[in-house]
Amino acid sequence: MTIAPTSLTEVAPAGGPGSVAFHRTRILRLPRSPKVIAGLVIMGLFGVVAVIGRWAAPYSPNATDEKNWVQHVLVAGTGPGTPFPANYYPLPLPPSAAHWLGTTVFAQDALSQVLASTQATLFVGLLAAAIATVLSVLFGVTAGYVGGGTDEGLSLVANVFLAIPGLPLLIVLADYVPSAGSSILLVGAIIAVTTWAYSARTLRAQTLSLRNRDFVEAARVSGEGRLRIIMVEVLPNLVPIVAASFLFTTLAAIGAYVAIAFLGLAGSPTSYPPGLWNWGEMLREGFANNAVRGGWWWWWAPPGIAVALLGTGLALLNFGIDEFINPRLRSAGLSRKAARKAGISASSRLGLTPVARSVWDAPSPASKVAHASAADPVLEIRGLCVDYGVGDDAVHAVMDCDLVLRRGQVLGLAGESGSGKTTLALSAIRLLRPPGVITAGQVLFHSKPISGDGPTGTIDLLAAGQRQLREVRWSEIAVVLQSALDSLNPVITIGAQFDDLLRVHRPHLSHDERWNRAGELLEMVGMNADRLRSYAHELSGGMRQRAMIAMAIALEPQVIILDEPTTALDVVTQREILEELIGLRDRIGFATLFITHDLSLLVELADEIAVMYAGRLMERAPAASLFHAPRLPYTHGLLHCFPPLHGARVAMEGIPGSPPDLRDLPSGCAFHPRCRWAMQRCSEERPQLAQLNGSDREVACWLHAGDAVVPAELAQPDPASRRPERMDAATRVSEL
Repeated sequence: MTIAPTSLTEVAPAGGPGSVAFHRTRILRLPRSPKVIAGLVIMGLFGVVAVIGRWAAPYSPNATDEKNWVQHVLVAGTGPGTPFPANYYPLPLPPSAAHWLGTTVFAQDALSQVLASTQATLFVGLLAAAIATVLSVLFGVTAGYVGGGTDEGLSLVANVFLAIPGLPLLIVLADYVPSAGSSILLVGAIIAVTTWAYSARTLRAQTLSLRNRDFVEAARVSGEGRLRIIMVEVLPNLVPIVAASFLFTTLAAIGAYVAIAFLGLAGSPTSYPPGLWNWGEMLREGFANNAVRGGWWWWWAPPGIAVALLGTGLALLNFGIDEFINPRLRSAGLSRKAARKAGISASSRLGLTPVARSVWDAPSPASKVAHASAADPVLEIRGLCVDYGVGDDAVHAVMDCDLVLRRGQVLGLAGESGSGKTTLALSAIRLLRPPGVITAGQVLFHSKPISGDGPTGTIDLLAAGQRQLREVRWSEIAVVLQSALDSLNPVITIGAQFDDLLRVHRPHLSHDERWNRAGELLEMVGMNADRLRSYAHELSGGMRQRAMIAMAIALEPQVIILDEPTTALDVVTQREILEELIGLRDRIGFATLFITHDLSLLVELADEIAVMYAGRLMERAPAASLFHAPRLPYTHGLLHCFPPLHGARVAMEGIPGSPPDLRDLPSGCAFHPRCRWAMQRCSEERPQLAQLNGSDREVACWLHAGDAVVPAELAQPDPASRRPERMDAATRVSEL
């Protein structure tokens, strides 16, 4: 479904409750890639020449001067002293001040012909591409969306044109259509008829994948008609493909026009009815009159170079068509200039989040986490900062975050959507997609392989190379993402994906051993081993999530990052999966970073909980302490967003307002516009995460600094080391 756009966005007031700030939406920016800019310049020059070329030409392309525009060379065996009268043959003049690109043997100016030929050549290419694009959209999108007999009929037509050789059909049509050569409209139409089918097939395939997407189903439910759905919901998602197809077809059409003109089928300017000058005709005349053998490069080289330059411009422009049209990709790249300025490689390899050079040069930040625990740290995050983009447009998504994950423990990371939880976790193992950039901090992995097979010692993940990261990822640090259906390959079975994983990391295992191991892993998470032969779409949401967890523990990693693994599941399945995770943690001994916005879920599962807001860690405490005695107003609000499972019914308070825009954070504490206990200092100074009264908990709030009066809700007695009692599955499910 579509939502009416607005040019104004209301954000939380920074200067007081009475002020409202508005910001204009960003206007569309042109691509900044040097390749795309070069393509635009080339195409712009050809466009200008096509418009004014005939008027800018020094002479008419048909003008001749047989006395002054050619050399007259006496034919051997004729003239004085021979029985034959003098006979002369013309030779073209080389480039000179009068003729910048020389002349032809027909005493015509080559530059004037090149300039005049640009118009017809470019016009035919654009016309053919426009007709072919319209045909491909009509046939491809209609066939893909409507389906049934319509799909079969339209696809049959497209397949017939695909099966017919394009160039022979083009030659036959150009030769037998009356007056085809003298009409660029007919030539463009003939070329379009032979080039539309491939794009139609591509658009049909993409439409088939789009027509059952959730946003299209929502449009159907809302009562939108078929035509509106195609035009408003489906077609905008195909615009990058259509645009790229248009550019490619333009290039193909120009090549086809030059080809048939070279063969003499596009109409000669000297024939009747006369055709138009084009680059193919210039090449034909040059080759027919031995221009290559005679060394008259100025006759045939300029039109050939023009074809090559125009093709280069279209190809370069095609590089940035997706970035320019697709808003998601438009903000996903890093310009090389900005990246170099920030000390970042803009051509970083896929699956390797770039790190600013300043991170490598900076001294190692000292850990600010001062928790006393008998467990050794396995993953230390110190002063981590992550931006999306570079320079003035960068969005600071994670700022100066410190976390310590200890062996065998569960560290919960909570916060509203957009607070930076996933960004923090994925950047720690450098799996954050562009335009994510790590700008500061250190991530230390203290490796002690559980299986005994793997790297040992302390590894700086931000300084590690691709090979070292590959050895650590999944083998020692595994990830379970939120959407299991997107994480599993839809075209190969679950067993094949287990086999790929084990073959890469456990090459000594045979095929049967890998299969048996995969079956054991599924049984460990409560699934039947027969499901190894199933595809992802044949499993329920809970089973897909179990399969992903089984893959995560396949290599007995030291750390598992769980990014909201139960968000989309019902409470019964949630409880079952969590019980499996707790049992596996106790059995294997891995540490877990559990990301969720459900604090009530973390209380039963985690040993320690950290709360994030607007890219910063705001509170960190043992799970029981944070649940029974929160010290941060934001944490208090999160806890009171859920209905209690025990005692009398109480009204849920919730948190007023919405999370702030990271591009325009309020001054001081980012939470103060939504905080009911905010003071003047909260809007002026940003609090730092600090230890609270020498305890093992930390908080970033001015209410716990100086002589501030702490509200009773934030001054509850600390339950010390008492952990909340975990209910059995039946009790929790019945109460939920």
